[in-house]
Amino acid sequence: MYLAIETSSLVSSIAIEHDHILLGELTVQSGLTHSEQLVPHIQLLCEQVGIIPRQLDGIVVSIGPGSFTGLRIGMATAKSLAYALKKPLYGVMTMDGLAYNLLYTNQLISVVIDGQKKHVYEGLYRYEKGTLHCIQSPILKVASDVIDAYKDKNISVICIGDGIRRIQPFLSDDTPMITIAPNSIQIPRASSLFLAAKTRIDAHDSDDPMTMLPFYIKRSEAEVLWEAKHGIILENEENPSVIVSETVSLGEKS
Repeated sequence: MYLAIETSSLVSSIAIEHDHILLGELTVQSGLTHSEQLVPHIQLLCEQVGIIPRQLDGIVVSIGPGSFTGLRIGMATAKSLAYALKKPLYGVMTMDGLAYNLLYTNQLISVVIDGQKKHVYEGLYRYEKGTLHCIQSPILKVASDVIDAYKDKNISVICIGDGIRRIQPFLSDDTPMITIAPNSIQIPRASSLFLAAKTRIDAHDSDDPMTMLPFYIKRSEAEVLWEAKHGIILENEENPSVIVSETVSLGEKS
């Protein structure tokens, strides 16, 4: 029995599964902060499916990219549970989970996450013989460049993720090959993290709760301002698509 936690955006989503059967999922976009609602939601869902936390076999958590604050709250909760309960912990890339919202599509899947200031993080996925493959790891892009990349190309693309609001203004009659996923599946869902984590869970390839870190593409605004105030310049400052803060090793993806 596994608990999944997804807090990489404004959406708070948790789910519990047993033997690959989804027992329950609670997904809320209410405007409350994750610090206010995450733990109460976990307690509520455990009660609703009739279990206590010590019955869990492991914890799955989204590690980014995404909201800096949201990721830290979700990961701190997951790490605390894993450590206290002595259960294995599995970190999953946010985009991997989002891509699994779209099952067995023939379209190229463009996962776009809001990167702020007219930017998005984009990762690309495609199903091959029924298996989802990541064909482009997340990259920070100007939102308009995501659309421009598919103009005049015979590629059918479906976009998913909260970065859609950044790219939608650039859609036009010249981009009929690009489809926006329905609202019901645009948002991150904890249940999709189970699909993304399945290979690692089956292989018992867990993370150390003491060393697992969020996956960021760029540093937070607070870090940038602090470094500017103190005259600190990092080597990779000119290339925002390079991970310059915190990273995590997840091994090979499927």
